[in-house]
Amino acid sequence: MRRHIEEVDSRGAGGITIRKTRFGEIVQGLLAGGAYAFDQEAYSRFSPLARDLGIPVAHADFPIEPSRERRFFTVRLAGDALRK
Repeated sequence: MRRHIEEVDSRGAGGITIRKTRFGEIVQGLLAGGAYAFDQEAYSRFSPLARDLGIPVAHADFPIEPSRERRFFTVRLAGDALRK
């Protein structure tokens, strides 16, 4: 994440705090209407847990060779994805 921030804005990267976000915090954020962008490693951890919870997440088609353009996969709940 720090590397991505430095690529986007090298001047402001030093003043940004980066912290781990737990699965429960992500689910709460999604339920509140938020969106989360995952890199390949993070999505590989998130997606099985999300599916176990009943969140219909898509298969992410990350490129074989990393690129700056397609580094993240964004998840946002559509409609009533978790409401039963």
